[in-house]
Amino acid sequence: MQQRVAEVGALVRSLRLAVGLPAAARAAYRSLPALTETYEQVVAPLVAETLADPLERARVDGSLRVMSVKFGLAMLSYARLTGHRPQPAVAVLAGAVTRLYDDLIDGGGPADSAADARLGDLMSNRPFVPGTAAELLLGRLVYGIERQLAHRPDESVFMALVSLHEYQVLSRRQREPDVPLDALEKITRGKGAAAHLILCGLVKPRLEPAERELVMDLGETLQSLDDYMDAELDRGNGVTTPVSCGALTLPGIARRLRAARPRLAAVHGSRAARPYCGMLYFLLLQAWVSRRLPVLGRLARRPARRSAVLAFLSRGEDALPPAAPEATS
Repeated sequence: MQQRVAEVGALVRSLRLAVGLPAAARAAYRSLPALTETYEQVVAPLVAETLADPLERARVDGSLRVMSVKFGLAMLSYARLTGHRPQPAVAVLAGAVTRLYDDLIDGGGPADSAADARLGDLMSNRPFVPGTAAELLLGRLVYGIERQLAHRPDESVFMALVSLHEYQVLSRRQREPDVPLDALEKITRGKGAAAHLILCGLVKPRLEPAERELVMDLGETLQSLDDYMDAELDRGNGVTTPVSCGALTLPGIARRLRAARPRLAAVHGSRAARPYCGMLYFLLLQAWVSRRLPVLGRLARRPARRSAVLAFLSRGEDALPPAAPEATS
């Protein structure tokens, strides 16, 4: 009870971030039709062409659809923040890649060094030979981003792709008993910073040093917010994060988001930063609702398959089913 009261207090103390929430909501509502239409034109055909099994195809399509909308809105919000031209096709492809890659690398089964090496080739822009239909789909989605981009990303984006894969592989240590806190914090920082740098780098070809550092810090905070939503699930699956072990709480995450507000204003100007901060507050509020009021997410799951708005509000399912536990003799 004390922790929940502290969380509500953190939401209240962060209300200054919410000043731009109405503008962020209007922009998101206007963007949803374009993102859903773009998904149908760009991502859905690749899913249908690549996956032969109808059940697998339906599961993957449903999961990627939700994540494409979520990440698409975040990337379009960053484009408005920086004054760059939105690219809906790149945004929905990036969301689909993020969801599918995360499930492939962290499916919960035993480590597969061959699969890790194949995905490392893909992330390092080396010749990629997929080993499964899901890997083939991932490759097609990645190559789709390359075709759609209006500019070549900065070299830092390619470096971040390599770094992200290294940290994703390292994150399997989170399943080890008694993993030290400094290792958990390193994984959270590495995964979040690299992933956010990649997504923002797809929007803006060159990030100045202050903006790059801010993007990476926000990425770490957003990764922690994702860990907060998944805390019970992680504990049940034997996964340890700074949140699941109690080292980081929602009030701590909220403090980091509040600290980002003046930095965003300094880099991009107060007027441009206001709606983006509103989007960050929405993500904070959504995380709390997902964790503390999960019944709302369950009620919205089925209608979300037919509604872009509810899809954005829902948590979404994994693209790939959890790996079966290893047999014991």
